[in-house]
Amino acid sequence: MSFSNADTGSKTADPYVAKNLQEPSLKEKVDDLVEFVDRAKFCMMTTRTSDGMLASRCMAMAAKVRRPPHPPFALPRKPKTRS
Repeated sequence: MSFSNADTGSKTADPYVAKNLQEPSLKEKVDDLVEFVDRAKFCMMTTRTSDGMLASRCMAMAAKVRRPPHPPFALPRKPKTRS
């Protein structure tokens, strides 16, 4: 029997594999994206042009808008009154 110092028992050797098998909620996905954008000051935005070519450009955070406590569609509305 050979010895291995890489024995991980019942755990996978790559922790990202187990994490990727989980399906996070939409809120967690959005929160992770917001945190990523806050930390990354620059990024490359790539889009496809009408003729199918890729167009890339460097983007930077211009401003940060505070998120409302509730989504706009969940805010209570005033009942309409007839005049």
